[in-house]
Amino acid sequence: MPLLTKETLEELDELLAELREHASNDIPIIVEGTDDIGALKNLGVKGRFHKISGGKSLLNFIESFSGSKEVIILTDFDRTGDELAKFCASHLKRLGVEPVTEIRDKLKSRVRKDVKDIEGLAKFLRNQRAVLRS
Repeated sequence: MPLLTKETLEELDELLAELREHASNDIPIIVEGTDDIGALKNLGVKGRFHKISGGKSLLNFIESFSGSKEVIILTDFDRTGDELAKFCASHLKRLGVEPVTEIRDKLKSRVRKDVKDIEGLAKFLRNQRAVLRS
């Protein structure tokens, strides 16, 4: 039984198209780990990915975006991801960088409790498409 309606799947596809467009405009994308990058690439997102778990302190990591106009925040959909997104957004704003969080927020609201992280998104969508086709 599908967890998503056809309409919700179409909304998710539109959000991913929006993400691909932002990424193609060279807007950096913050993710939590390497597996998230792989999942986004599987979803056709090509861009400048930056993973948080890179050894630097989180503040130093955020400061590396100084001079950027915008940065897309795509942390996981769990409590830790929520906290990281808030932290990144508030510190990016202090640097004069516009944090793009709407895509993450909309993705999270569409997949509800079914997907907890970015790396699970590609597999989940693939499975849902298969179920809806059958």
